[in-house]
Amino acid sequence: MRKRNLTLSFVLLFTLSLCIMLSPFSGECSETWNIVSSDYRNAAESQKKQADITSKAEIANKAEMVEIEYKGKVISVDIADIILMADGKGGQTIGLGDPEKYISQHGNVGVAPYGEGQLYSANSSLSNSNNTSGSQNSRSNIQEITEREYEEEQLAHQWANIVEDLSLRDIDEKTLELVRKFGEAKGAVPPMAGSSGSVVITYSSYTPRIVCRPMYVTDIMLQPGELVTGVHPGDPVRWTFTPSRSGSGVTEQTHVLIKPLIADISTNLIINTDRRTYQLDLMSSPTDFIPSVSFSYPADSLKEWDMFLAERKKERQNTTELSSGYTVNPEDLYLDYEVRGRDSLRWKPIRVWDDGVKTYIHFRKGSTKKSVEAPVLIIFEHKKEVLVNYRVANDMYIVDRVFDKGALIVGTGAVQDRVVITRLGTKGMGN
Repeated sequence: MRKRNLTLSFVLLFTLSLCIMLSPFSGECSETWNIVSSDYRNAAESQKKQADITSKAEIANKAEMVEIEYKGKVISVDIADIILMADGKGGQTIGLGDPEKYISQHGNVGVAPYGEGQLYSANSSLSNSNNTSGSQNSRSNIQEITEREYEEEQLAHQWANIVEDLSLRDIDEKTLELVRKFGEAKGAVPPMAGSSGSVVITYSSYTPRIVCRPMYVTDIMLQPGELVTGVHPGDPVRWTFTPSRSGSGVTEQTHVLIKPLIADISTNLIINTDRRTYQLDLMSSPTDFIPSVSFSYPADSLKEWDMFLAERKKERQNTTELSSGYTVNPEDLYLDYEVRGRDSLRWKPIRVWDDGVKTYIHFRKGSTKKSVEAPVLIIFEHKKEVLVNYRVANDMYIVDRVFDKGALIVGTGAVQDRVVITRLGTKGMGN
């Protein structure tokens, strides 16, 4: 900056000399002088402002940040975070109000706890109590507390962090609200009376609360055949949980026997099995208790129906297929059948025959599956229409008897389509 001022001064003197030498042009020199002097003043004011800003920043930095030495390592800390404490020997040690702010500087060294701090380094403006008044003013900004106060302040910092970790977010509040609504059991199926005085609770309808009593046992009965894989109580000290079994084989049933040791306590219990997970709330009452609890399983009932229907469907498919060992003597085939009906009917048979025991009605490929409804077969006996048993195998009806006249019908009443099948009196291999 000093060099720049000298340069400006030299330019000013050179311009003044030039104006004196060219005195006939004094008016122009005067104008030139004004321009140069104005530029000089503006540059000087700008340099002064910049210097003031730099000086203020340096003063602010020096006032806020100091260096301290710990185990041979110097770190920069905010003066507001420094705490001075008596070391019991007439000297002082240091502590920091918020040590975690300086982890990036001290790394694994750690900030000195009470009683292990080091004095300020010699480079610090605070290292000597006999420093200038500026140092004394900075030193006056440092807290000076006792050991007990320091420990209490550190505990307060720790508790503040714990409280922050325990505070709930909006999404956590919504989650808890869903849990509360489920626990209120609105719209849940009410318990029912079971056998042997047990209470039957619908599984997964809500979280049941089981009332127990000290010196009494409450029996939790699980589904027959269900195997327990884990029992997890919330309070295993003041509650006892004992396993038991009843029955044998497929009827064997697992029991969880619950007994509280004292009254007016509560906890929860989770029972894991090979089929499901039970979640129970437990409370201990000095006067009331539920002797036994069992469960109903609506979802299992629906599954049993699904399995039953699937097995029935499989049985029907198996009975509709011809046995692979089926054989027939060609001489026993009777092919002379008449089929009368509209040719436009998709399900009109293309041929009918029998082997003396069963009658076979053969349709076009896929015709019965593409129809809105498959035709029903009836036979005529003593001038009456009689339903007859038959089964479906691919594109064929197999009737377990031989009949003289029958009909395939789709529809009811006056709105129906009918194909009449008649067995003629000629027996042989021809059509």
